[in-house]
Formats: sequence, structure tokens, C-alpha cells
Amino acid sequence: MLVKAKWNVKDASGWHGAGDVFETEDNLGNAVEILDAPKVKAADVVKAVEEQDPAKEEVKAEKPKAATRRKRISE
Repeated sequence: MLVKAKWNVKDASGWHGAGDVFETEDNLGNAVEILDAPKVKAADVVKAVEEQDPAKEEVKAEKPKAATRRKRISE
């Protein structure tokens, strides 16, 4: 994808200064502004959604809080 560096960043091809426009496949997060992102096919999106199985999602059971009572020692 084509990106523009917001500040000095390093990717697989080396260092890029602020304002440099370059091609990369790395995810550089907020350090770059994406100018041209690769197109995602609709079939790939549908396939990814179908692969997600809601039954596989783990449901965390909430543990009951153990209430302990402490004696106050009065002096």
C-alpha cells in the first residue's frame, strides 16, 4: 500500500523521513497516512465472516466474589 510518513519511521526497507511517500506492506499504525490501500474482495470478507463460529467464542463465567468478614480489633 502507498503511505505517507507522519514522522520518521522504519519498515522492512529502511528508514523514511517525515513527509516521505513510499510503498510498504507493513502495518505502521498511526505513524503513516494511508494514501492507497489494497482492495479487499467481497468474497474474502464473506468467507472470513463465515469462518467465525459464535459457538467457539468463550463465555467467561463470572466468579462470585468471596466475601470475607474481618474482625476489627478494638484497642
